[in-house]
Amino acid sequence: MGDATILPMATKKKAPLKWSMIMLLTLCWLLPLAVIAYVMLYVAAGKINSQTERTIVTSVDNAIRICEMRMDAAVEASRNASYLPTIKECYADYLEDGDRLALQKTVNLFLEQHYCYNDSFLYTSLFFTDNPDEQFFTAYRGSTSNAVYQASRRFEDKVMPKVLEIYQGLDTDVAIVEIEGGVYLVRNLMTPSYHPYAVLTMELNKDMVFGSLDSSWGYMGSAIYVDGVFLTDDNGGVMEGAPGIGPELFEENNRNCRLVKRGKEYYAYAVRKPERHYIGYIIALDRQAVIDETYAVKYISVTLILFMAPLIVIVFHFFSRKVTKPIGSLTRAYYMLEEGNFGFQIENDANSQEFEYLEEAFNQMSARLQYQIDKIYTEELALKDARIMALQAQINPHFLNNALEIINWEARINENYKVSRMIENLSVMLEATMDRRHRRFVTLAEEMSYVEAYLFIISQRLGERLKVEKDVDERLFQMKVPRLIIQPIIENAVEHGINGQTEGRIAIRIFREEDRLVIEVRNTGTISEGDKEKIKTLLEDGYEHGYEHGFEPGELGSASLGIRNVNRRIRIIYGEGFGLAINNDGNGETVSRIVVRAEEMKKQAASNQ
Repeated sequence: MGDATILPMATKKKAPLKWSMIMLLTLCWLLPLAVIAYVMLYVAAGKINSQTERTIVTSVDNAIRICEMRMDAAVEASRNASYLPTIKECYADYLEDGDRLALQKTVNLFLEQHYCYNDSFLYTSLFFTDNPDEQFFTAYRGSTSNAVYQASRRFEDKVMPKVLEIYQGLDTDVAIVEIEGGVYLVRNLMTPSYHPYAVLTMELNKDMVFGSLDSSWGYMGSAIYVDGVFLTDDNGGVMEGAPGIGPELFEENNRNCRLVKRGKEYYAYAVRKPERHYIGYIIALDRQAVIDETYAVKYISVTLILFMAPLIVIVFHFFSRKVTKPIGSLTRAYYMLEEGNFGFQIENDANSQEFEYLEEAFNQMSARLQYQIDKIYTEELALKDARIMALQAQINPHFLNNALEIINWEARINENYKVSRMIENLSVMLEATMDRRHRRFVTLAEEMSYVEAYLFIISQRLGERLKVEKDVDERLFQMKVPRLIIQPIIENAVEHGINGQTEGRIAIRIFREEDRLVIEVRNTGTISEGDKEKIKTLLEDGYEHGYEHGFEPGELGSASLGIRNVNRRIRIIYGEGFGLAINNDGNGETVSRIVVRAEEMKKQAASNQ
């Protein structure tokens, strides 16, 4: 038989320990308890619902009964003007003697005695049909003078025209009408031949007559209909848009209060018939209050389940505190190391001997790792600084000798102010070369000052043979660059591109490409194939002295050493992808291109210290 090939099984993603524990406790303990408790208490839900409904109906029915009694009392009070002979007799006397003043005095006194102190009425008015323009009225004593004035104006402008339409067909009945938001009782005072000789109009105090409805259980608003006609809607139109809530509920005299549900809302209503009018009362109930009572059994079930499951809480707390939390701390610490936060320490919060040992072992390992990395980094940094300082020390003392010789020559021949300017620029160059503060980086603006100093000095030697062009974005002047990387390149351009020619050009262009700062120096003339090989050798990482590459001592000038030093310093600081490149551009010019990382001054402050 051939050997069987064993295939590796696919790795299945494991669930976290905490969720596995929660699932086990839920399925084996919490869910069975929940089912048992819900079944046991479901029977009680029906009884609680029935009791809630009876409570609501009883509360609403009592409120409507009080409202009904106050309404009956108001209607009965309106009969006083008709049944008592005072107004009838004084009106008859007026018809005989024409004493209008006596009539006014008697009517006003009657209205004040019977209605001024009755808190069921806000405003009471009476007029005689032979002279509707003259009105007698009284207001409730509890009303303010402004309220009385507003009521009288409203009666004259809005109510009186409606009353004039109603009373002619009213006969001996009392009319209950809604006018401009107010509820009014209108009653005729009749002659023995049943002709109206006066009309009594009374504005009901809705807060007093219908105020008992507010005491209903779960009250949210109310509406009242008289003979199917809308009378009043309390609490901002709470009945608007309620499906099936309106006059259709009042088609029959049903004194028993009922609870109905329309859509998601609950309402209680009843229909009463005092005398000849059907009066319907609708009360909107607080849906949340009803639901809270209706579903109280469910809350009880949940509470019982929570009390029946203490073991789940204890086990979960123990497992989380003793196992899950320490494991989580170790996992987070591992991620911190993975992100490069070497030396990260775990706080000693383990609750068991085993996890305490693991945390201490991790902290020791992390500390040793940080120590090793810091040691290697310090050694590498010291090595880089030593190499950079050694390279900077080689920068072009020959140039300084030439500059001094030119200054002396100018002083002997011309004896003018140029000597002062040359000395100033020479001071700049000397300061840059000596670098008393030992800075690794300077701003681009400072680096360009070294370039300007060099170009001024060299232009005194070459005169009009040298033309300089600069294209530098001043927004880049605060970028940080290694010190003395541009001047050696320009010196190389002068030595190999301008010297020996009748006329030459040097163009300096500095710009940014994403995260890189590019410095281009163009000069007249091209480099030969031999020069290319020499430049390639100078810019190689392994190049040190040149002897092993076939160069004789003294063959390499200061400019060549300068470009070698610039390239090596940039490569040491920034690594691969940065440095110096020198090539022909195909248009009779040589391009020296320096690439460094584009960094603001604040990002390199630590490196300059």
